[in-house]
Amino acid sequence: MSFSNQKYFDEWEIIREDLLGFVRTKDIKKVELMQKGINLLITIHDEVAEAAPLNYIDRLTFIESNIERHAAFVQLEELFKESKKKIASIGAQNKSE
Repeated sequence: MSFSNQKYFDEWEIIREDLLGFVRTKDIKKVELMQKGINLLITIHDEVAEAAPLNYIDRLTFIESNIERHAAFVQLEELFKESKKKIASIGAQNKSE
């Protein structure tokens, strides 16, 4: 994983920690934090399109449509985990070539 990608995942961890306090509430701050997370994920995949997890667009659409629901937070968290793994895998493959 390149250093430039890692900064996005570090930023997500900060957002994620903040979100954990709001995730089961209807606080407007939760929606703002979720939107920040969505924007980070989109930025990552704009830079490394081949790292998009399975059904990325469908899952992102679900998150955006259900941004206030706990299930959207869980799905966003999973997309970050899967993206990080794929980027690491791509980096490892590129090093071995």
